[in-house]
Amino acid sequence: MSDIRERAPYECFVEGLNRGVLTYQRCQRCIKAVFYLRTNCPGCGSVDLELNESRGLGTLYSSSVIFDKEQDYNVVLVDLDEGFRMMSTVIDCLSPTIGDRVQAHVEAQEGADPRVVFQRIQGVSAC
Repeated sequence: MSDIRERAPYECFVEGLNRGVLTYQRCQRCIKAVFYLRTNCPGCGSVDLELNESRGLGTLYSSSVIFDKEQDYNVVLVDLDEGFRMMSTVIDCLSPTIGDRVQAHVEAQEGADPRVVFQRIQGVSAC
């Protein structure tokens, strides 16, 4: 993986997705996890950000169901174990429970960049 300081942060993020990996950064000055990828740490302003690969494990922080004419879906916030929060969707349950443990997966999309989606870790709660 090339150095993020030489390329656009989004380009590095998509490169990771194309390899099936969710990437994030860790500031080497204040140790804060940074997501979405950036050129400077939002906490301390440092440019010394290290690119890392997430294991994709997290806990559901919030969930909302969007009722759409074509297909209902959820929008969730997930707290990843590495210390950052991201917005996505849980694909195996329309109304997941706050506190559910989830696992990230990269999903290909026709005509668009891949995206990160989550699935509940089985045995945690009923849907």
